[in-house]
Amino acid sequence: MMNKLRQKIRTIFLAIVLSFSAVFVFAGCSSSVAIAGIHMSSDEVVSVPYGNFSYDGINVTVDYVNGKTTEIPLTEEMIPEYERLKFFKMGEQDVYILFRNKYETTMKINVILNRFNDVYQLNGYECVYDGLPHSVTLNHELPEGATVTYPYGNVFTNAGTYEVTAVLSKRGYESKTLSTTLTILQAEKDVSGVIFEDATLVYNGEIRTIEATNVPDGIEVSYEYRNFDTSTKVNKIVNVGKYRVIAHFTDENVNYKKIPDKEAILTITKADYDMSNIELKDVTREYDGKEYSASITNANLLPAGVTVSYKYYKYLDENGKPLMSNAEAGKYTMVAEFKLGDEINYNPIEPLRATLTVTKQIIKISDKVTFESKTVNFDETPQSLTISGTLPKGVSVEYENNGQTYVGEYIITAKFTADNSNYAVDVEEMIAYLVINRVRRSVKMLDPVSGKYTLDFSSDHIIINGTEATVIDYDSTVFRLVSVKFFDPLTSEIVEVKDMVDGKIYEYIVNFEYIDENLANSIILSAESGLFAYSEA
Repeated sequence: MMNKLRQKIRTIFLAIVLSFSAVFVFAGCSSSVAIAGIHMSSDEVVSVPYGNFSYDGINVTVDYVNGKTTEIPLTEEMIPEYERLKFFKMGEQDVYILFRNKYETTMKINVILNRFNDVYQLNGYECVYDGLPHSVTLNHELPEGATVTYPYGNVFTNAGTYEVTAVLSKRGYESKTLSTTLTILQAEKDVSGVIFEDATLVYNGEIRTIEATNVPDGIEVSYEYRNFDTSTKVNKIVNVGKYRVIAHFTDENVNYKKIPDKEAILTITKADYDMSNIELKDVTREYDGKEYSASITNANLLPAGVTVSYKYYKYLDENGKPLMSNAEAGKYTMVAEFKLGDEINYNPIEPLRATLTVTKQIIKISDKVTFESKTVNFDETPQSLTISGTLPKGVSVEYENNGQTYVGEYIITAKFTADNSNYAVDVEEMIAYLVINRVRRSVKMLDPVSGKYTLDFSSDHIIINGTEATVIDYDSTVFRLVSVKFFDPLTSEIVEVKDMVDGKIYEYIVNFEYIDENLANSIILSAESGLFAYSEA
């Protein structure tokens, strides 16, 4: 750089010499007046840019001995080389001017710094954070030897607004400060894959929440809980209800924009108490005059806070009021009803039902009484069977089909009942047979001639066949059927033959008349009776 400056000074100096020679010639040609001396045409201090002196407009006055003057331009050659170094020294000073190596004067100069052109500017801009470094640049290339420095830095990566300062420097130049703004905008983090959805959970007594998933690395999530209906804030979600869960996303990296909150609805539904080990079992017990207290199984395993109470109804009838007592024999519906300790978070417990059967108390009579059959002969009076032994207190007996009169075989039933409905007998009925036999009667006829009995007739010889009565083993001419009647043995009502039912048992009563062989005497025989089965065949 110094070599260039020296070369420039020599060039200027040569131009001054040539110019001065021309003036001298001119002056010499116009007059031969001698030069008395020189002085600066102006006493003003000349401002000289550092290392860059300009001669334009600066004149030197030549004084002649005749009193005349002439102005000539100041040239580089009028300044000795060693004086030119003063152009590289800041401030006011005198510069020695030499003309024709003989005439001299001084020029006052003030060396000042150069100024950079106003064309220089910093290119500020705005961009979005991309993780790469960003910086501003000058809009023009600097002059040779000039430098630019950034006292506060010019390389920025993180999002923010930066005031960038550039200082232009060069020897002999007044430093120039430029400023601009570099703005790195926050980027948007991709959270499109974040899943944060509504959920329905069953109450379990624990703290519940909805958590966001697929959250990018570096993002912290915090949750806020609010009541769905009132929007009041809650610290935690445990009880049954509907809640708004708000997810707040915090990115540790300040280079990204705030991520919008997400909201989901969490519904906690009522739970069912675990009653798998609780039962109300059917019970059968014998009447003892005492009330029965129902009890569930594993009562010690009832969920916390759950209590149980019992009610009793007539079997399969819960429409009326519960019974005050279940002591009487019979069937009852037992109902176990449960009261919840936590009605907010649990569903009602369905009542349990079971059957209580209170059986009658058995009174034993089988070893205390007997009921025996008997056979009697027909004597035209009613015949009956009765039990033998002593019935226990509170037991009664009734007979069915007892009190038969006519010949036949009858089933007699003795039925035993307890007087108190809470008791029963071990034998409800006994049966025995009542047999009424025909009476074998002989009919002896006196022969008036011989004076002896000539006929010995017995009722065994009478046969009922169908609806007819006949006599066997005897000459039918000596007998005459006087009358025959048929009865219903249950109602004792007379039954006509036309009304008889095939296979049904009927009672008969017949009367015969005996006539002797001479037709001179007759005897009406006693009525004969018995049972027969009617057949249409």
